[in-house]
Amino acid sequence: MSAQPKAPRWTPYLLSVLRIGIGLLFFQHGAEKLWGFAGGRIDHNFGTLHGFAGPLEILGGLLMTLGLFTRATAFILSGEMAVAYFSRWAPRGFWPITNGGEEAVIYCFLYLWLVTAGGGPWSLDEWIWRKTKGMGEGFGMRREPEPVIVKNR
Repeated sequence: MSAQPKAPRWTPYLLSVLRIGIGLLFFQHGAEKLWGFAGGRIDHNFGTLHGFAGPLEILGGLLMTLGLFTRATAFILSGEMAVAYFSRWAPRGFWPITNGGEEAVIYCFLYLWLVTAGGGPWSLDEWIWRKTKGMGEGFGMRREPEPVIVKNR
């Protein structure tokens, strides 16, 4: 059995690119609900799931794009997409490809993955971490501390 090859050095940066892209797309979903962006249905009835989703998607998309509070935001948005799927799409049929809910499922799992992966090196979370830990300047250049080796005497 062989070990998996080491990930390329640019892999963490693609995590940031994915997060930014998903955040911008999600922001558009909120913008169509709140402001009718791209011909969307405006819904200011915040008592409905559709109306409540608009502000959540605006704020969540913005936080995702910036990489601020990434893990907590991703957790909330993953839950929102699960609720959206099971309340709107799943009643139309079992398979997401036929009930129209595949986009909600994809968002749900992407956000669930970002809960564990974090925002990547190009995020405000990373910048704040570096500033508070005194790790020096630079953006996206987190250096993990060296392991401590204890020798037996």
